[in-house]
Amino acid sequence: MVTKADVIEMPAPAAPAGKKVVEATQTAIDALPPNSGEWKVRGVLGLLVWCGVRTKSFRVVRRVHGRLVKRTLDAESLAQAKREVIRVWADLKPRPAAESAPTLAEAMEAYVSSKKLAEATRATYCDVIRRYMRDWLSRRLDSLAADRAAFRARLLEVEQKHGAGSAAVLLRTYRAIHNWHRKVLMDLPESPTVACETPRLRPRDWALSDEELVQWWERVQTLVPVKRVWWLTVLLTGARAGSIRALRWNDVAFDRKILHFRVAKGDRPYRVPMADRLAVILSDYYKNEWLPNQAGWVFPSPIEPERPLYKQIKNAGMRPPHSLRHTMRTRLAEVGATPDLARVALGHSLTQDVSQRYITSDQLVEAVRPLINQVAEKYAAIMGW
Repeated sequence: MVTKADVIEMPAPAAPAGKKVVEATQTAIDALPPNSGEWKVRGVLGLLVWCGVRTKSFRVVRRVHGRLVKRTLDAESLAQAKREVIRVWADLKPRPAAESAPTLAEAMEAYVSSKKLAEATRATYCDVIRRYMRDWLSRRLDSLAADRAAFRARLLEVEQKHGAGSAAVLLRTYRAIHNWHRKVLMDLPESPTVACETPRLRPRDWALSDEELVQWWERVQTLVPVKRVWWLTVLLTGARAGSIRALRWNDVAFDRKILHFRVAKGDRPYRVPMADRLAVILSDYYKNEWLPNQAGWVFPSPIEPERPLYKQIKNAGMRPPHSLRHTMRTRLAEVGATPDLARVALGHSLTQDVSQRYITSDQLVEAVRPLINQVAEKYAAIMGW
């Protein structure tokens, strides 16, 4: 940064031979003869006075990148010129070289380390970049930004080989990483994702029909108790698999028939009422079939009870657990749930508009209970419980 000391107090070099010099006083400048041309002001680096036939003007001269640059100052007196020269010098001062853009690998690590992300989200971001852009991890972000054609070709390749869903996740992940760094790297070009069309995803019609629910129940009855009750809990709450997996017994309030999901998408824990049928199922399971473990997992692994059930669920040969979340949302609509109550039941964000942000979800738990029980009774009728 240029300071007053830089401009006034630094000793001025001797004027070149033949260069006219004037003392740095207003009186001396006023006494300069008309039409006498250019004078250097002693002791003020780069400040010149030009004496024309009728007027005098101040100029600043400096060499920028080897080129002599002159600027006329908006000043009528020496005092104004001294102040103005500081501002102009700051503008003319060569900018330091732009901070080097990080490599894609460095940018990814910095992003996931700084953002408040759930572990699953952090793992997904890192996995998608490493899987589909492994050969670009050592490339800098500015290099990737300049190579839009290659980026678009890579995205199309991922879509053709791995599907639109994978391509869409890759696009969103890279764009988030790039734009996060661009907020501080002012010279970083915009993300190459601007040259790409967002892959179109077909809507997931995942809700199970009555016939599919009957088939689902036939499969569930063949599972060991911990897996069977896990799937029934997903069915009767519509919660995400990760939320069910992380349940501990201190999250289950049998007296009030409430479940507290502490692990939830967006780091938004929420509470839901247990359907009467689910309360009975969990109570019987705890008394007769639960695998005790010190961590208090409701659904411990049959192999390692101190860890929650995880991989064994994926290998159960069932429809994705998230399909039951779609089923719950569809059945809630069937029994007449309003959109707001459906969001409360499923732990969805209530931030669609200002009015929804006024809603306190915990105060609507009991309003949701009749709806959850109606859905549970529909399931019971369909599956012959």
